Amino acid sequence: MQIQLFSGEPKQTGQIDYHRKLIDRQSWKPKDITADKVKTDFQTPAPVCDYMVDLIPIEAISILEPTPGIGNMVAALRAKGYQSITAPNDFFQIDRSKRFDCVVMNPPFSSRYAFNLPDDFEHHGMRLGYYMLTECMKMSDHVIALMPWFTVSDSDVRLRELRGFGVKSLTALPRKTFRYARIQTVVLELQKGYNGATEFKVFDF
Repeated sequence: MQIQLFSGEPKQTGQIDYHRKLIDRQSWKPKDITADKVKTDFQTPAPVCDYMVDLIPIEAISILEPTPGIGNMVAALRAKGYQSITAPNDFFQIDRSKRFDCVVMNPPFSSRYAFNLPDDFEHHGMRLGYYMLTECMKMSDHVIALMPWFTVSDSDVRLRELRGFGVKSLTALPRKTFRYARIQTVVLELQKGYNGATEFKVFDF
């Protein structure tokens, strides 16, 4: 099993292999996430992780989870048998030249809840999550992303960009998905080059 994370100074490859380290929903927490941060960081609930992982194309092997938090999505990927998982502690140290078969992600919706932001980072506030999404769209032709609904509803520019990439489905999530958030959320299933009808779905748990 290959699970890759960044911790401290990366190697020249930009990745450190922790395949011998047991990672599950209880035991894995990146070293710089405190208990208070975890409480307010809107971690993806396990049923939603399972649903998102089921959207990964069947032929996908290499998976990027760019903002793994406490590891819920990584645990769901492992449970489904994925063995090549890249899950960095620091999004900003991901090698952008790498390609992945699929990205599955729940980026922080705001820079207020993000870690390791560079001092010169310009995409503050609610722009952070969409910036992370568009960066991941450059690294894979398949992206499964949990985002605020306003990502698609509040900007014609963003909507055109997403449609230009390819929106296969939109799945509405219940408001209870995040205990500390009032923002309604959606799972975007993106496939580069897809130009068919976008399916609308509703998920509850």
